[in-house]
Amino acid sequence: MTIIDRTTVDEQDFNTLIPVDCRNVMDDMTASLDRIAESPVEGAVHIPQYPWMFDDEGLNHGRHPVPVRSIVEKLHESLVQASGEVPLLFDDEQQFFHTRLYYLFRLYGLDAMLWNDSVDSLETLSTSFGSTTPALPGPNQSRTGDYSDVQIGLLVLMEDVKEAVHDEDVLLIDVRSRERYLGLEEPIDRKMGHIPGAVNIPYGSFFTAGRMDFASHEHMRHFLDSFKEIIVYCGSGMSATPPFLVLQEMGLPVRLYGGSFSEWITDDNNTIETGDAPLNERILSLNE
Repeated sequence: MTIIDRTTVDEQDFNTLIPVDCRNVMDDMTASLDRIAESPVEGAVHIPQYPWMFDDEGLNHGRHPVPVRSIVEKLHESLVQASGEVPLLFDDEQQFFHTRLYYLFRLYGLDAMLWNDSVDSLETLSTSFGSTTPALPGPNQSRTGDYSDVQIGLLVLMEDVKEAVHDEDVLLIDVRSRERYLGLEEPIDRKMGHIPGAVNIPYGSFFTAGRMDFASHEHMRHFLDSFKEIIVYCGSGMSATPPFLVLQEMGLPVRLYGGSFSEWITDDNNTIETGDAPLNERILSLNE
């Protein structure tokens, strides 16, 4: 079992788990450190976003590129100091920094566990963890690795998406807010709208009471099962990781578009749609 919560905690040997605090404020290191200082978890090591969760010299473009293998491996190596130890990643409720790091570890075949519950519930277990807090390496690390290093079944690049928009057997899911999907507003990126043909299943719908809900989209299973592949994306590939995990836990053939919408718009040859895609009407009817 790699995703745990308070209901499955008794099945784990906490002495082998390294608590990894992934709480952050997007693109703001100072605010991130202030957030941790407000409610530190004893024995946990905090992971900054850069370069461990995204890196300018990563595999794709957009706002938050996927780091290359050497960066992710170096971080994992610093966390796991003894045989049998496994990082346990946690975050605030309904957040995505822990799921992003969990996804990156899996992308490169590295062991990790994910805490799908509140920080408060984890704090009650803090005395069960080992006594050693790992030290992180410095951010100035060599970058080696390319797309051939990743678990291909987990990641797609922009060229893959360019083909997918013409394939009726592939479903593109945009998990941003409905307003951003429709092209009514865009607070971050320079263009508005969505990748052609994509449907909109907003981020928040994958959670119940702040936790990823792996049964949240069972009512859509027949629809989702009708596609040979599902590609999920957001603005930059960060917040799409919880929806990716929910869909994967459902047993669906899902991959993450690492560059997401912020990379898609870097190529002016890529078209953008606004308003509802015809297929999205089926999504809306399923949610009524």
